[in-house]
Amino acid sequence: MMQPRSSVNADLAMDNVVAKAANATEDVKAGSASAAPAVTPRSYTGNPQKNSPALGATLAYMGVDGLLALLHGSQGCSTFIRLQLSRHFKEPVPLNSTALLEETAIFGGWEHLKKGIAKAADKFKPRIIGVMSSGLTETFGDDMGSAWSTLRQERPDLSGLPVVLAKTPDYIGSLQEGYQRTALALVETLAKDSAPQEAKTIALLPGAHLTPADVEELKDMVSLFGLTPLVLPDISTSLDGHSEIDPAPVVQGGITLEEIRRIPGSVAAFSFGPSMAVVGEALQRMHGVPHLAVHSLTGLDAVDLFVLTLCQISGRPIPERLLRQRSRLLDTLADYHDQIGQKKIALALESDLLLSLAGCLAEFGAVIQTALAASAPEPSAVPPGIPVAVGDLEHLEEMAAGSHLIIANSNARQAALPLKIPHLRAGLPVFDRAGMPQTVWIGYRGTQRFLIDCLNAMAV
Repeated sequence: MMQPRSSVNADLAMDNVVAKAANATEDVKAGSASAAPAVTPRSYTGNPQKNSPALGATLAYMGVDGLLALLHGSQGCSTFIRLQLSRHFKEPVPLNSTALLEETAIFGGWEHLKKGIAKAADKFKPRIIGVMSSGLTETFGDDMGSAWSTLRQERPDLSGLPVVLAKTPDYIGSLQEGYQRTALALVETLAKDSAPQEAKTIALLPGAHLTPADVEELKDMVSLFGLTPLVLPDISTSLDGHSEIDPAPVVQGGITLEEIRRIPGSVAAFSFGPSMAVVGEALQRMHGVPHLAVHSLTGLDAVDLFVLTLCQISGRPIPERLLRQRSRLLDTLADYHDQIGQKKIALALESDLLLSLAGCLAEFGAVIQTALAASAPEPSAVPPGIPVAVGDLEHLEEMAAGSHLIIANSNARQAALPLKIPHLRAGLPVFDRAGMPQTVWIGYRGTQRFLIDCLNAMAV
């Protein structure tokens, strides 16, 4: 392999990757026993930070070009999802509903789903239809697979239309779980057939915690190594804030159906965020595509591991642009280590974002006082020394006292204001700050930006 133009020797790249991965595994084993904060038990949820899994499913569907998203549930549920996503991304969100009513809750919505798919196909001519279930239809037990199978028999003209079915009832977790299940359904439905191998193509499976700008940054990093990224889902070209002349009933932007069908021919697949590992594992199981799970891309060690792995796959040296960005990050750490070290930070986020940001802050010397996840993360994914617990934003208010900074979505302002603690917005929804979808907190450049944003928030 060629020598990279830096002090990092490319010959040692994979040795470093293997060694760091092994050390991280041992650290996780040692740190997984760290005491989680005591969350006050109670029989209600106060100021919940959970979002609907169907909202996460909608977010995943928004990353597929020409897709019509269809919620199998009530019209009120789809209206709330559109509201929540629209005020976060400041973009119209095309989401349809089977519009179930009271009698449907009793007698089932099987026929409603058939009619909904048929009407959507006839009226809007989408390239793909993405269906997600709701708590109402899952509790009743509607069989979406049999409804679609029966419709194909009744309407042979629709048999060639790809229809993705994702089971996302409200009781499976939060936004992240709905997004994960939908990404898995997209892979299993649209990328089920083998494809010719492409030596320079890699599949990227970003988690729900990445912003459109994060996904674009990820694509740029991969492209610097001469690799072609296929991103599923890809919200970087659909929810990135570009100007559209006319709103459309289907997704505009994102990965195309043709590109999804090329994914089985990728030379490797990366999943980003612990929750997305199952999607990468499914791709490996179905097509033998080597899968590499990346738990975080925020923090010096995390980005180093990813960059060195790209160096190994591509056979290219580390690009000068990334070396320059790394140098700037190191300089920022040298300049401000005394202002971030030993600062007490309280976080309340979806678990993938929580683990990524908390791990980065701990690496830079901050003390994680409270780390409240919307749903339980995989224990092996928790960075050593991070005391993670599942809780709501009322728990945050109880446990964040004495912190120097709160990192959470906009709803946490109800905890931060009474405590008089600076509040850095993160996650979803963020509706009282501008530009969150354009925020980059991954890679060397994004890690530097995250550190600066934390410092500026605490300086207020």
